Amino acid sequence: MFLARMITRHKWQVKDDLASDEIPADAITADLRTANNTLSFWQCGQATESEVSDAVLALAAGRDRIQKLDIVWILTDELESDGQSIRLTRGKTPVVGLSERHVDVCHLDYRRLGRIGDRVATAIRQDQWKRFRKREIVTLLIAAMRSGRLSETGLTEKVQKEIRAAL
Repeated sequence: MFLARMITRHKWQVKDDLASDEIPADAITADLRTANNTLSFWQCGQATESEVSDAVLALAAGRDRIQKLDIVWILTDELESDGQSIRLTRGKTPVVGLSERHVDVCHLDYRRLGRIGDRVATAIRQDQWKRFRKREIVTLLIAAMRSGRLSETGLTEKVQKEIRAAL
């Protein structure tokens, strides 16, 4: 099974002043920010297009506005082989059926967080990431609303206005 996390793709690009196997500190501090020594992920099964889109839907529906979103996915087995502790937790998303797909990687310290950074960098090099443009996210949100998985009232006022404008 894969776990997905939102990233800022351009921050992970190798910079001129770093070796090809080095990870920019800005990528770590921006995209792997922890809370209570945990890091949030969304389960995305075998990382099929549909499963990755569901992870993006869960994230996008909980945001304050609609904007492009980069997502990366990592094998759970690899995280576990690194000694990571993974715990199912209820995710904060208004999409019906997706809050149960949320997990936290727990008990993180400097070393364990660095291993996650290595896994993210490797996943990006292996093309285990995708950019969802604003229009694609609007399409996901509208489809979820039409199918009854998402209520407009679960979205922020700003997102509701953007959805109405797109209809």
